[in-house]
Amino acid sequence: MKNLTIVGAQWGDEGKGKIVDHLCNKFDVVLRFQGGHNAGHTIIIGKEKFILSILPSGLIRNKLSIIGSSVVIDPVHFLKEIDLLRKKKIKISKKNLKIANNASILLPFHSIIDQIREQKLSKKKIGTTGRGIGPCYEDKVARRGLKIYDLEDIDSLRVRLKNLVNFHNIFLKSLSKKRISFNETFKLLKSIRKKILPFSIDVSEFINSKYFFKKKFLFEGAQGLMLDIDHGTFPFVTSSNTIPAIAAASIGIKPSKIGHILGVVKAYTTRVGEGPFPTEIKSNLGLELAKKGREFGSVTGRPRRCGWFDAVQCKKAINIAGINSIALTKIDVLDKFKKIKICYEYKIGKKIIKFMPNSNKMLNNIKPRYLILDGWCANTTGIKNKKMLPQKAQKFIKVIENILNIPINFLSNGPDRNDIINLKKIT
Repeated sequence: MKNLTIVGAQWGDEGKGKIVDHLCNKFDVVLRFQGGHNAGHTIIIGKEKFILSILPSGLIRNKLSIIGSSVVIDPVHFLKEIDLLRKKKIKISKKNLKIANNASILLPFHSIIDQIREQKLSKKKIGTTGRGIGPCYEDKVARRGLKIYDLEDIDSLRVRLKNLVNFHNIFLKSLSKKRISFNETFKLLKSIRKKILPFSIDVSEFINSKYFFKKKFLFEGAQGLMLDIDHGTFPFVTSSNTIPAIAAASIGIKPSKIGHILGVVKAYTTRVGEGPFPTEIKSNLGLELAKKGREFGSVTGRPRRCGWFDAVQCKKAINIAGINSIALTKIDVLDKFKKIKICYEYKIGKKIIKFMPNSNKMLNNIKPRYLILDGWCANTTGIKNKKMLPQKAQKFIKVIENILNIPINFLSNGPDRNDIINLKKIT
């Protein structure tokens, strides 16, 4: 298998971590390329559950894992997550974990700013995690934020942090009694800098060295494609680009090196927070789907909105990401449903459209048109061969494959790391 990039092709929570875990043994390096600790990748091994939100999933398999420059890193959370994994007997050191020294630092006050904005400024909330991801990306784009390499020079760090704190306190003065303490923040950074810097490297120089010429890379995305800052349901999106193209920029390599692009989709659809959701089920059936799928955020614990599989949305994801094949997850959640729906086109007024529009006004007025399939009403968990699946489950898979006109390579049919059926080889 050549290099591989794995991305979520819906609104996130598709099961990317499990697919990365399943495939990463075939690769030499696992690279996380965007987002922050608002992402949640869950891997279940027997009775043990691993929830990763900033660290690459490859660490569970003791793979060399790298965090790229387009990721925003909360150093406090980064160290806590390392400690949690170490307590679960996962080996982590500067030998198997490296972070880009030009990645942006997410500071404690970023989350304060995030929460105050959501509470006081927005008449209609975006539905952020409140973890400061957006404000940190804003500081990066405005060229006032801190980078990991700023921890190397105390004098420079002091000056840059002072300017950053002064800027944000002007904003906080008009909205809140809270103020950012320069002294507390500076003290925190001084106390942890020696713990962070051993992991820090020039990722582009490292990964482009001769040692890696024949190594195979697996790039791991966070969030979902419909949360992309440019191509998602703006403004109800995350603050980073989630499309695979950003992987090359984040690591500092040739775009051709991102390889085969695998999109991960659930057998139904979910999203967290606010924003348009054409196939959302607002009846008790949606709640039943949430309960069966355990649809609560692994990072935030927030309940996810649930709906039927949206092939129109998935086609858009395939286009904007250049997806080559699909991993279909959580088919087991549908095991007890007598009828299962697949949205194959939209209707707005009297007009039929076969694409997902960018306009929120249009998306909020969409009436999904469904294919209605008979459910298989049988257990799929534990099955290791596609031919052993119920015929109606096989039909469901085939219908999705035909509508999307793209191969489904992997099928996840249970929560455990081994509940995966390999349908086709990646070529």
